[in-house]
Amino acid sequence: MASVAELLAGRKVSPGQLAIYWLCQAGFAFKSSAGEVVLVDPYFSDVVERLIGFKRMMPSPLRAEDAQAALLICTHEHLDHMDTDALPILARNPQTHFAGPIECMKEFEKLGIGKERCHLMEEGKSFTHGSVKVHAVYADHGELAPDALGVVLEFEGIRVYHTGDTAFRAEEFKPALSLRPDVLLPCINGRFGNLDAEEAAQLTRLVAPQVVMPTHFWMFVEQNGEPGRFLERCKELVPATRTVLLKPGEEFLFEKAS
Repeated sequence: MASVAELLAGRKVSPGQLAIYWLCQAGFAFKSSAGEVVLVDPYFSDVVERLIGFKRMMPSPLRAEDAQAALLICTHEHLDHMDTDALPILARNPQTHFAGPIECMKEFEKLGIGKERCHLMEEGKSFTHGSVKVHAVYADHGELAPDALGVVLEFEGIRVYHTGDTAFRAEEFKPALSLRPDVLLPCINGRFGNLDAEEAAQLTRLVAPQVVMPTHFWMFVEQNGEPGRFLERCKELVPATRTVLLKPGEEFLFEKAS
């Protein structure tokens, strides 16, 4: 069976398609038809257990040493979203750029990653790297991470909304919804202020994407998550949306409906 690194390297993506890989927790890899790989919130190491004591229950399906990305995005500075043990390894590739809100930018600088390779994300603002456009959108992670953000990634007309860590705030989500995402990746763990299965299903109803994939569950016993409940509620609330539950490292080839 091919590894995620081999799948990413060998996958040829046609126009109108996007290859999506779940890397556990909130981590995803994307490969576009332009051949560029983008990572969002990958958690590779055991830094959370080392520094906080939460033991990971799923091994990373992709090693940091094998991750060849054009862009790595961290939605906020928590260690399961910004893996400070893996960042120095990822930074060895001079082609990899990094993006995140201000607290992440401080960590990038501390690790010696050049400013020319770092992109500050601010709510309501966008930037383009290669063929990928990144829209920074609202997230509410409370005082745990005041500058936390979600992102809407635009891959040659395909838009993916990764919520990052957030509570349910229907009014504040409207700018993200206005971008009309094709794919939604909501957190569902229901702990530390995050969406639970019901709230994530309610967000799916508001977004009405072509495909939804739950994230942020079962990595730590302290964080829980009910993917089965989420899938059931989506089928009830948004039957036109396809629900997809990926296993770690699994590939999903998204094709935009005409």
